[in-house]
Order: sequence, then structure tokens, then C-alpha cells
Amino acid sequence: MPTRTPTRERSPARRPRRHAVAALAATLLACTLPTIAAGTALLARPQARILSASWGTDNAVGCPSGQQGLDNIPVTLSWFIQRRSIQTTDFRIVRSDGSLATPTCALQFPPDESDEAQTVNLIGDFGDSENGPTPVAIRVAGALRGKPPGATRWRRLPPQPQAAVEPLSGGPYIVDAWTLTRAIYRSDPNRCTVGTTFVRVMWSNGLTAYPSGTEVGAPVVASYRAIYQSAGGRPVAVAPLEVADLHDHPSAANADNMHDLCLPRPPRGARLTGVTIGAGLIQDPNGDPNAAQKFRAS
Repeated sequence: MPTRTPTRERSPARRPRRHAVAALAATLLACTLPTIAAGTALLARPQARILSASWGTDNAVGCPSGQQGLDNIPVTLSWFIQRRSIQTTDFRIVRSDGSLATPTCALQFPPDESDEAQTVNLIGDFGDSENGPTPVAIRVAGALRGKPPGATRWRRLPPQPQAAVEPLSGGPYIVDAWTLTRAIYRSDPNRCTVGTTFVRVMWSNGLTAYPSGTEVGAPVVASYRAIYQSAGGRPVAVAPLEVADLHDHPSAANADNMHDLCLPRPPRGARLTGVTIGAGLIQDPNGDPNAAQKFRAS
């Protein structure tokens, strides 16, 4: 997820929402699916854990202080992380030769909205993809504070086991999926404008369309499915009406690692169990495409 110096590039125009068609589709689907009440329960996540650490770019990004030509490793966690608790010394990157590196900066950017606080983007000199050494693992060394999505109290994260760093050549993959509550989602400036149920899908790295590098569009919307288990135990695949949390920043190069699925109502009493999407639709900042995803939600 590169961090680039702001330019005067014009923000890309949003794709037409086709409100009438989307509204008609939502109405037709609602007629065939039972109604459920909106979920408001706290996510059952008693322990914070690292979900992924992925080498995003090599010598291609910079820090707000001006340093350029650096690497980045987005670290995703199961909890929201309190921004003011983040220090560069909270993290150690282990290289393949056994040496350690400390980030030059540690940012909640590009995912910078209040409901996107699960990712910390580490930027620094972590290795070299051609001549080595390369980053292979990450340690949380400091006193980060966080909370499960939906909780009100921040608290210190427990010690985290060392986590492997995915290599630069690896494509993006889904690391988390959960239903956004009204309380969490109401202030999101890029929220869904259609649908009644909204599922946050978090990936290991920044996301643009493969192979163009532009913001994702219709092929991604058409391929995504939210998988539910009905009250009777039957799996139900629900197609999104739209994908939101797009055009977060003026340049698609700063696209973050999150998509919101704008869904019609799933069957009454159904439980979200996973998310799927086909291969070769999304790429990370290094241009590596995704493999087919069959993510199982916890």
C-alpha cells in the first residue's frame, strides 16, 4: 500500500451507482428472502492477534517526514488499534540474515477512517528483493492498545507471537470478514448506498483491479459472494448489489486493503461463515494478482 506525496491529480470520477436498477434489484431480492433485524452484537474476539503481514513494495514508498525509496509491510490485526498508541519502536522486522529493522514510520494509512483501524502500515528499509536480505517475520515489541470492533474501551494488547511476512511476489488474500454494525458504519464517508447488510472484507494488502491498477469495478462486484449458514444449516451464497469503500484517496495507487459488500438481507437467522471471489481480479501494489479466495469467517 504505497504512501505517495500528494499531487494535483484529479480524483477519479465515481462509477454511476444506477440507483434505480439497484433499488429494483434490492426490492426483488427482499421479496424472496425473509427479513432479519440488523445485527448490533459485539464481535466475539476476546484476544487480539496478527492476521497477516505482507511485503507490499520494495523501494517504492515514502514517509510523511520526506524519506523516499522505502519498503512497506501492512500488518493486519483482529482488533482496532488506537492510533495514538502506535510507535515505530512497537515493531521489529526480522530479516532472512537474522538482522533486525525498525520502521522509519508506522501509519494508519491508506486505511485511515475510524472503522478501518485494523491495519498498521510499516514503512522503512526492510530488505532487498534482488540481492537480499529479505523480511521474513515481524515482532510486536511495544505497548500497543486496541479493542475489538464495536467495543468502547481501549486496552493494552497481550504479547503477540512472531508472525511470518508474506514474500513480495505473493498476491493479496482475504484475512478477515465481519458484519458492520450501524454504530460502527454510520460515519463512514465511503459507505454502501444500497443494500441492508454490510460486510467488511479485509485483505492482506492494497487492492486495485488486475491488471490495470485502477479502482476495482463490475468484474469484482460480480464475482464476490458472502456465504451464510441458514438457521437450518444450509449454505446460502449472497451476491452483493455493489462494493463500497472505493476511491478513498485521489490516486488509485493509495487504494487501501478493504472492501465493503453491500448486500440484500440474508435469510432470517443466517450466520456469516465466509466470503469467496474468483482469481485474477485484484492485484496488490506490486502487481501480483489474487488467487481464488474461499475465506472462512471465524
